[in-house]
Amino acid sequence: MATDPKLCPKCSPAPEGGLEPLQVDETEVDRCAGCGGIWFDKGELGPLLNHDTGKIRVLLGGSDPEALDQKTGACPIDQKRMIRVTSARNRHVVIETCPTCQGIWLDGGEFERIKRAQPNWRLGDLV
Repeated sequence: MATDPKLCPKCSPAPEGGLEPLQVDETEVDRCAGCGGIWFDKGELGPLLNHDTGKIRVLLGGSDPEALDQKTGACPIDQKRMIRVTSARNRHVVIETCPTCQGIWLDGGEFERIKRAQPNWRLGDLV
């Protein structure tokens, strides 16, 4: 039985608004080919931010268009409206999170901005 494709919270229902799985080390995240945004299921983002840059190079880069940054869409998992939250690592980055499944959406380029803001912080330092 096939599952429905996950839709990008920023550029769906446009044809390029589907998310595609992306393997990063031992974690599978979902990236939108249209806008470059990345979906992290609950518990995936912190460990990836703690990885050495060489292992997560595929998540770096991308642009963060202001028009998309201001948009808050539906969660790709349960279609609930996501909420905007300021990143603890980089106060200049506003991320979207699902209040139900606790997944996190980063627009293109935001992963790198968060990673580079406080490169020596580890997830445990924030809790």
